[in-house]
Amino acid sequence: MRIRRLRATELVRFVDDLWLPFAREMATMDEFDTLAEHGVRANVFSYIKDRYSDDDIATFVADDGDELVGYVTVEKRASPPVFVRGPRGYIDSLYVVRSRRKHGIATRLMLRAESWARRQGCEHLSLDVHADNEIAQSLYRRDEFEIKRHRMTKRL
Repeated sequence: MRIRRLRATELVRFVDDLWLPFAREMATMDEFDTLAEHGVRANVFSYIKDRYSDDDIATFVADDGDELVGYVTVEKRASPPVFVRGPRGYIDSLYVVRSRRKHGIATRLMLRAESWARRQGCEHLSLDVHADNEIAQSLYRRDEFEIKRHRMTKRL
């Protein structure tokens, strides 16, 4: 199993094998994440392609030979100039295919994202996790993430 940077030639495969399954799973936790009925694949591909070209965003995949079994996307985000802190890394998404969970893949992906963020000069790494996603919360606590805020959402 190799953890490596996503390649431009793999974007379609990435969308089909990892991103869409991730998004569908997130939608089962919260209707806020429900995918549109039409044009999703094309729109996601365009979105992923744009993000792939951004130097402040990196996607790493878990490559098990011919199969991509997980990914993490990490961003470098600037802090407003009014703060002493420097840039921070932000985990946009983390996903491992169901059949490969509980094998340390998510931990390895997170370590790679953390290493990338450090090399980008980030002083902190943060993420959002669904309130009901206890498995992910457990992983993040093991990785020494601490709750600093609670994001609250209201339907309008």
